[in-house]
Amino acid sequence: MTTKLTLFTAKLVQDSALSVSGLDRETSADQPFALVDGVPTLVGRGLKGAAVAMAKRFFDPLPRAVSDDIKHGALRRSAWEFADATTTGVPRIRAGVGIRHKTGARAGGVLYDREVIPAGTVWQLSFRVDRSYALHDAEFEEAEGILGYVLAEHWAKGRCWLGGGAARGLGWCRLDDLNAYRFGEAAYEAWVKSGRRTLPTALGAVPVVSPTRSWCFRTLDVNVAFGEYKPDPSEAAWGLDMFAVGPHDTERAVQPTGDGQWAKPAWAINAPVPDVLSTDRALLMDGPRPLVPGASVRGPLRHAFSRLERAAGHDVKDPHLVQGEVGVDDLAGQAFGTVNKSSRILIRDARAEGEWAAAKLHMHAEDEFSAGSYGSAKRDAVRLLRGTFPVRIVVEGATAEEVEPLVKLVDRQVALGALRHLSIGGHKTRGAGAGHWQAKPWVADDVAKARDWTAPKETDEPKASATRSERSFIERPAGADAWVKTTNGMLTEPLTLGAAAKVAKSSLGEKLVAWWCDPTIDLSLHTPPATFGREWPADGDHLQVDEIAFYAERAVWRAARTANGARFVLIEETAQADDAKPTRVVHTPARLHGFRRFSAANTGQGNVLLREWHLGDEVLGFTFTQEQR
Repeated sequence: MTTKLTLFTAKLVQDSALSVSGLDRETSADQPFALVDGVPTLVGRGLKGAAVAMAKRFFDPLPRAVSDDIKHGALRRSAWEFADATTTGVPRIRAGVGIRHKTGARAGGVLYDREVIPAGTVWQLSFRVDRSYALHDAEFEEAEGILGYVLAEHWAKGRCWLGGGAARGLGWCRLDDLNAYRFGEAAYEAWVKSGRRTLPTALGAVPVVSPTRSWCFRTLDVNVAFGEYKPDPSEAAWGLDMFAVGPHDTERAVQPTGDGQWAKPAWAINAPVPDVLSTDRALLMDGPRPLVPGASVRGPLRHAFSRLERAAGHDVKDPHLVQGEVGVDDLAGQAFGTVNKSSRILIRDARAEGEWAAAKLHMHAEDEFSAGSYGSAKRDAVRLLRGTFPVRIVVEGATAEEVEPLVKLVDRQVALGALRHLSIGGHKTRGAGAGHWQAKPWVADDVAKARDWTAPKETDEPKASATRSERSFIERPAGADAWVKTTNGMLTEPLTLGAAAKVAKSSLGEKLVAWWCDPTIDLSLHTPPATFGREWPADGDHLQVDEIAFYAERAVWRAARTANGARFVLIEETAQADDAKPTRVVHTPARLHGFRRFSAANTGQGNVLLREWHLGDEVLGFTFTQEQR
């Protein structure tokens, strides 16, 4: 069976909250989530970008059928096609703040918020690899196998980073229920006729190919625990390690109680715990459990690193003071990333696991003279009294030489946490944040180069198939200067293929290179109409069109349907005159792909040469000067 299309389906499950930037709308968030008609949407372009970025880690060169580059000449359409995904979830607000390295106080002007989709949300994904966009079966199999490798060997194993803030804990996802389907001609026809619901039998295993480039992944899982502080397990506790991290301002006055235990006074031991508590400063929650954002772990790691480097006499910049102008020579920037270079250290949000306990504590500022409550400074705040947060840290890089120094850096900071010298969250100077860091062994998921692959040359395409076009473009002539005259007008007759051809022929004469049209939707048509041709259409052709163009060697006649009736424009080269404009002529090769569509007859394959008239930085118009089958 000749494969026409390969379809991958899967469920995307969020292990942390997800941030995908959308358009500004009626929202107070600095970074809104992408919504389409009010529905949260994972745009296919973003999904594909993440997949291509992951593929580039393991495959060099990446086939042009996956992702093309302008350095190869004319861009080719990718064989990878990613559909948008939607969910029924509701975005929530996540606050972010910049912290000064030296003081631990909030940096001025670095308080922001973003809309996120909560962890645990499930998205249904659909990816396709289309054979018609690959030069050879070998290139298609490579493109198919690369996508299968990325999905099965990395995204399905939790190394799927989407959206913004992946290094700070957002966008960590994984795939469940991954399946692959191959469509032959018959299966494809049945799939289309069923509204893309009838699928063939899923493949026994997802098709993959071996990587052509090495890459290193090192994963460290650290449990950060809060509760009783017992240096000697056999003795009484010395104190209590608490934790505090605040939510967005809109949520700080209301504290969901979740599924944890809450401390109560003796007179209320038997009283039920309400669903929410009123408070002055709430604790950040992810559903029914407290949450430690990855940014709340990443920040202290960077601050501790900066302090050690400054103590050693090295200059380390605070990014909140230089407003993102941390250079590539900055030691902290090399480890934790800059505006222009992403960090190789990624830290996931941590959600409390197991049993946890919290309390709403009443606090006040004390008057230094009377030892009483100072003025109106009485308040209450929620503190986590007991809980364990599984923090995951991933270090990645192209070589072990690049990764090992970062692994040692993380080990040094985690060692401080094991001594309770690395506080996280808020109110670090008021008894909160000094949890106990317990690290598990590093797990190496390094990828080793297994083979070499050479991109096929375009001239290597088999010539036996008469239905496929030559892949070489028409030779591009040198540019030139020309005077161009434009004429505008209205059409009195309805805009049909025949009526437009009649008017255009009177302007262009009999010399025609080609014509093209965009038909008006007409559900009464039983056969796909022709939308491209090389001969003048018949005057009696009543096909209604929304737009149409007739191309001569040095002129073009175009017409379009508008709200005020059909209008046309004639652009033609002429001698120098007052009503003509000087333009620069640029020739651009292009290609007719000959795709099979439902709404139009096949145009056939071939090459064309565009003659473009450039007026300053804009293109005034273009025509076909040559068409080659």
